[in-house]
Amino acid sequence: MSSLPATVVYQQFEEPVSDLSGLLGKHIIYTYSNGWEYEIYYKNSDTVDYRVRSGLVGGRVVKGQKVSIKQLQTTLPSETIEGSDRETSMYMISWVEPTGTSVVQVLNLNRREVRTVILFPDWVMKEPLKTVCFQNEHLDLMRKYRDQGPTYPIHPKILLGRIHFVEQCMVENDNIINPH
Repeated sequence: MSSLPATVVYQQFEEPVSDLSGLLGKHIIYTYSNGWEYEIYYKNSDTVDYRVRSGLVGGRVVKGQKVSIKQLQTTLPSETIEGSDRETSMYMISWVEPTGTSVVQVLNLNRREVRTVILFPDWVMKEPLKTVCFQNEHLDLMRKYRDQGPTYPIHPKILLGRIHFVEQCMVENDNIINPH
């Protein structure tokens, strides 16, 4: 049986540049298998606006949510949909809300699906209606609820959604997701 070396040296590598042109400005509506429906607008390379149309926090609206977006991969020619020779990218979008809820979303526009992990803090699961509002008008209150908790246990939800509406809009359009 061999022992591990005392020090492991990892080779640094350069991360490929993400081409977000296939995502930015997209306005989509999707429904998860549990019936929760969401609407999201990829406003620019680090911001989304969204509305929860139904589900645990249905009625919640958020504008200007800061996110991290990366292109995951470009599909191989063997993976293209029949009759289509264009390449499509997959994207990973992640963010942490003022409520303490964390979201990681993998979006495949070619297959019209979204896979999402939502990590709800305990207080949101116990009192979800506290978050149902136009969040931008209640940021201090959302942070207060988050800080009061309880945070733990964290409640992970792993969801598969089907996209049923896609619209290409201009980037930086404040009128796509309306708060009221």
